Amino acid sequence: MTNKPVCRPPWSDRRACAAQMLASGISLKRVSQELMLSPATARRYRAAFESGGVQALMELGDVGRRRQLPAEALARISRALKMAPEHQGLPGDHWTNELIRYFIEREFHIRYSSSHINRLIRDLGWRQ
Repeated sequence: MTNKPVCRPPWSDRRACAAQMLASGISLKRVSQELMLSPATARRYRAAFESGGVQALMELGDVGRRRQLPAEALARISRALKMAPEHQGLPGDHWTNELIRYFIEREFHIRYSSSHINRLIRDLGWRQ
């Protein structure tokens, strides 16, 4: 993971991009990777797109478990990501999904899945 902020499009832009990619015949795996979607979300997008086109895809509701961390915890995570993991007593000189997941569990006693960590990273303005 690089420690550089990224501007990610809102969900609707990602869905429109997914629709364009799927319509072009791009593989579901590539759509998932390029848009940082979990495989399950990419499959949902494809199913919606195939059944009702762009309109159906745009009308999908937000899914997944709601974030349990309060704003101050998110700010603390963001501050931690600006420094090497070593500053948090963790091994390595760059952050990985697993290190971020471990850090959150250690500090806040909340365990997230890898896909949720991806979403959290993206929502905080970071990229892998």
